[in-house]
Amino acid sequence: MSISAVLVANGEKPVSSYAKQLIAQINLRICVDSNLSFFKELDVEPDVIIGDLDTVEINTANPKSTIVNEENQNKTDLEKSLDYCMAQKIKNIYIIGATGERDDHNLANIMIAQQYSDIFNIEIVTNFFQVFFVNGSKEILEKKHRSLSMISLISDNKITTSGLEYNLSDQKLNSFSHGISNRIISDKCLIKSEEKLILFIEIE
Repeated sequence: MSISAVLVANGEKPVSSYAKQLIAQINLRICVDSNLSFFKELDVEPDVIIGDLDTVEINTANPKSTIVNEENQNKTDLEKSLDYCMAQKIKNIYIIGATGERDDHNLANIMIAQQYSDIFNIEIVTNFFQVFFVNGSKEILEKKHRSLSMISLISDNKITTSGLEYNLSDQKLNSFSHGISNRIISDKCLIKSEEKLILFIEIE
């Protein structure tokens, strides 16, 4: 059975029931950027705390939590957390709190996750979207009527879709905006791409 982990970073607080459900139900909870407030508000303790920790944060942490103090200034705490997951042979990762008011952090975190998506099955959960990274194919079930956007970092990426309002058939996106604001119109949707594709699906 694949091991799953939820990483909670120091961005926007999760308000969707889906994000809170992930934090409550997934067995391995990792606190990124030493942000304990998410967990305390939900009355849930992190299993692992990773980042540059000061004495106050360490003293307020649950004694049962594993403290991983990584001081490598060449990597962000999100990267350190993903490296930890790699060492633990974790396969499925949900990242919460990776976006918020800092647009530079938002883009950097999405691009970091994109780099690691060759190793993990990664899903970023914001207060508005589930963000996936497709290289090959992805089946989407039971998300009818939700907004869907696709962004390809490779201009020559050929994409085929089914179950969308506007489908592609072995076609390239003409621009970064070409795949924005599509809509799922079927209970079963399929996305295929030759190169890496960033997929945004609206959260209800």
